[in-house]
Amino acid sequence: MPTVHLSLPEQTYRELKERAGELGIQITDLVKLYIKMGLEKGFTSRGGDEAFQAVATLSRKVDRLERDYRVKFTLLEGKYRQIEEALNYIIERVELLEEAIAEVRTRKLKGEVFEEAG
Repeated sequence: MPTVHLSLPEQTYRELKERAGELGIQITDLVKLYIKMGLEKGFTSRGGDEAFQAVATLSRKVDRLERDYRVKFTLLEGKYRQIEEALNYIIERVELLEEAIAEVRTRKLKGEVFEEAG
């Protein structure tokens, strides 16, 4: 397959990279798609407009999914923090109970020792 080397302005490259990321494809695949659309007169003919609209629709869906993902991820982070706080509280309570049990056992042993001595 022939190879084409292409120099792009930094801003154009960033836009291509961002769009490719939105679509979940590699930059080279996106460039090939744009070239194909251009060769098929996609930017001026009806058929090309439909292809371009399909890509735009897909891009909007990806944006919507990304927003939904971010919202759900933020909610999960909040739930994680709540669970972490609850778990820390439970651990503190268990430690207090262990200390209380140890104290009761110590008193019980001391009481038994005093009863034997008396």
